[in-house]
Amino acid sequence: MKKILCALIILFFCESIVLSQTRVNVDVNNPDSAKDAALDYMIGGVFGAVTVEGKNYQQIGLRPEIKIFKLGIGLDISLLLDENGKVREEDWDQKEDYIDKIYYIRYGQKGDPFYFRFGGLDSTTLGYGAIINGYTNMLEYPTYKRQGIDIGFETSSFGMQAIVNDFKELQGRNKAVMGGGRIYLKPFSRLHIGGSIAGDLNEYKGLRDSDDDGYPDEIDAYPNDDKWVTEIDYYRGKLNDANENTVIQELIAAGLISPIEKSGLVPYSDKRSRTGFWSGDIALFIVDGDFVKFNVYSQYAQSMNTGGWGYSAPGLRITFVDIIELYGDYRQQSDKFIFGYYNDTYDLERAKYVSDGSNNLYVVTKKDRLEEAERLKGYFGGLKINFFNIFTGKAEYQDMRWGKTEKEDKSLRGELVLNKDLLPMLSKAKAYYVQNNVEKLEWKTESTVIGAVVGIMFGENVSIDFNYRITYEDKNGDGKIKGDDEEITNISVSTSALF
Repeated sequence: MKKILCALIILFFCESIVLSQTRVNVDVNNPDSAKDAALDYMIGGVFGAVTVEGKNYQQIGLRPEIKIFKLGIGLDISLLLDENGKVREEDWDQKEDYIDKIYYIRYGQKGDPFYFRFGGLDSTTLGYGAIINGYTNMLEYPTYKRQGIDIGFETSSFGMQAIVNDFKELQGRNKAVMGGGRIYLKPFSRLHIGGSIAGDLNEYKGLRDSDDDGYPDEIDAYPNDDKWVTEIDYYRGKLNDANENTVIQELIAAGLISPIEKSGLVPYSDKRSRTGFWSGDIALFIVDGDFVKFNVYSQYAQSMNTGGWGYSAPGLRITFVDIIELYGDYRQQSDKFIFGYYNDTYDLERAKYVSDGSNNLYVVTKKDRLEEAERLKGYFGGLKINFFNIFTGKAEYQDMRWGKTEKEDKSLRGELVLNKDLLPMLSKAKAYYVQNNVEKLEWKTESTVIGAVVGIMFGENVSIDFNYRITYEDKNGDGKIKGDDEEITNISVSTSALF
């Protein structure tokens, strides 16, 4: 009861702050004054069903977003109620849980002399994307909330950028983190020379371990209790008498508990799978006008684990008055290298359990894929467009192969965002599709993410937002996606009140 009261007080407090700012800053005699005010804000309410760690909850919450000049703060304060109406205590029993209530804190935007964003990272790239390309830590939001950072600054002679995926990975056992940084110099105004480094200190952190006992949730019968791992552990601890083994064997024989022993499971509290890359790039801005911008670039990257390398040359990028941007490059890689290793689906590929076909699970990391990568060459191309403010779109495609072999590496990404002013009741509309590093483009793969966000206005300032996302997991390890159990659908409905 105390936790519920605490949460409601926080919700009321945040709403009171935002509403009080509304009274101070908006001139009721001039409705347009809110658009020009230094303070901007939005109150978002979240109501609906959500799945967390395989269990269904009803979510009730508030997401206020406040913008003061270049500073923006977004909170995500919610209550998850189970079928009995009880609050999910795991969201409120540790000090780190209160940090989770921060959706983001940002200052400025990319391209400003200084910017940073803490919390949820939408899309982050280092340089020209040879190592980190479009990484997002929000792929599984709100089921899993990560707190990362993207920070950078730029002067007339040099600049830097740094990325961290999730500071919460520095807590508990086997501390680790994924991130990278880049420094670039401008010897001349039109010449940029940069160097980057990125790595993951432990890919096994991609295995969820809620109770931090070293046994990931997927093989832990009690993922929220570090006292027990298997059902046999539980009954041994509860029985604690001379007949415990007899009773346990009877329970196993009757099919009431699993026969799996803790000694037969692999703990990951002391295991590490490290990856690292470095890269260098150079760009020459041939045309840098107000109407047209055109530059050529080249980049080289190498894996510090395998020695595998990749380069892009030549690379071209041209922009026409912020309406169309075209870019692409010819690229080649050696064995044991993957372009854009830390990409937008990395959190799905980082480490995962697969079946050997006999219901035995084992872990595969993305580093395993790196070890298997083969020599390839091909091209990468992309297009960004703003069509007369009717819609904006983005599409990227990579196609790489080598000689007459059947080995290929293809990636496809696309995004379409409609202008919310197109339809009277539309507040937002976005659809996207991502598929990375596959031999053959198919609609469903483990690296596929499909999603859409649609907002419908009800009344003058209220929007109902529908967020639909699908990911896939090859649970039986047969290399194909089929069956409802290998399709993971996340649907959320939220309400936003605009002031």
